[in-house]
Amino acid sequence: MQTNFFLSRHGETQWNKIKKLQGQLDSPLTDIGVIQANNIARYFKGQSVDLIVSSPLKRALNTAEICQQQIKCPIIKQPDLMERHFGDWQGQCVVDIEHDENYQKIFYQVTEHTPPNGESASACALRFQRALVAIAKDNLQRNVLIVSHGDIMRCFLSNSGLGHIDGLSNQYDNGCLIAICFDYKKMEFTANSQFIESVQDYA
Repeated sequence: MQTNFFLSRHGETQWNKIKKLQGQLDSPLTDIGVIQANNIARYFKGQSVDLIVSSPLKRALNTAEICQQQIKCPIIKQPDLMERHFGDWQGQCVVDIEHDENYQKIFYQVTEHTPPNGESASACALRFQRALVAIAKDNLQRNVLIVSHGDIMRCFLSNSGLGHIDGLSNQYDNGCLIAICFDYKKMEFTANSQFIESVQDYA
């Protein structure tokens, strides 16, 4: 009674390129971002994917649509997969906020600290987990590609004890792909060693 999840981060965007914090704002995929989306899809050639579930933010949905052209399976949107809300910091360049006294706790730990008027890493992690459990309930014994965002994936995996999966490099880079599974009887997430954890080495 398990679901295989492939967690992917959307391709590079214009704001990623200039290190501007997006959160729940958006910017278009770059040419490199389109290539990264195609690389995600190429990994699944000869391997079954039953469903793509995407964050509704445009950068994720565009990545999912590029994948769908090769994978040929349905896409559904799930709002709980949206990136963490960074409050007043959204739209600002990282260099302008990284000197905040709580910056390390907000971006490199899973705590209750929040950006001004934003979402904590703890709340973000639980939101992502809730989404995956709901998806698994309707997709037992299936392979599901999740297209989401870097920080919400970091929050969830760290909170689940999967923050340092063996053999995984460039863990939250644009176009990364992380394989986990969810046992519905045990209500437990584990790393899925049956599959590779990153497409970075397969570009």
